[in-house]
Amino acid sequence: MPEPVIIDVELKVKGTTESEDKHLSYLAVPLLCHGKRYSRMLLNSGSYTSKLSTLEFRLGYIVSSVEATIFVRVICGSWPDGFHGQFAAFTTGVRWKDLAREKNIASVDDERILLLDSRGDQKVVVTGDDGKIVLSRCVVSVEDKGELKVHVRAWKVDDSVVEAEMVFTALKAGLSNGELDMGFCKLGVSVAWSLISRKPVYADSVM
Repeated sequence: MPEPVIIDVELKVKGTTESEDKHLSYLAVPLLCHGKRYSRMLLNSGSYTSKLSTLEFRLGYIVSSVEATIFVRVICGSWPDGFHGQFAAFTTGVRWKDLAREKNIASVDDERILLLDSRGDQKVVVTGDDGKIVLSRCVVSVEDKGELKVHVRAWKVDDSVVEAEMVFTALKAGLSNGELDMGFCKLGVSVAWSLISRKPVYADSVM
């Protein structure tokens, strides 16, 4: 039997200094995944309650996956001050998809994986030298025969939303590049692909 993965969540309300931070939630949930032949959303996704709050998990399983590291930068124009941005990724499930559909199993295809969401006080940070956009998350798993969709939304308060999307075919290694035209600027999107080892790698392994 496989060993469980422990999902550890710690949420804090930030104070003026670190010593003034207050705990909002602390939760550790074991997750046991048996062998699967197709990508799917896990049935044990749900809400978990601690003393101070309730958290909702959305968990999925990607079979035969590769690792995609996503980079986004402004290559033409500029990201306007005051514009909010939402950067997200979607991955498609391909292997045994007909079987998954027949069993009425929730697909991973429509699950939005947020890379950056600048609503509220958070801003879209663009580095000055290379125009790189600082993402909160940049790594996702993709089926080795599936696709990765990178979706960007930009808007200003009370203005219409500008959206653009690019689709990349998964690779086992290498680099994929593309451009997104947002109207006010162009974004360069790069995806670095790498294999995920099926065997554990220990800290004292000899290279």
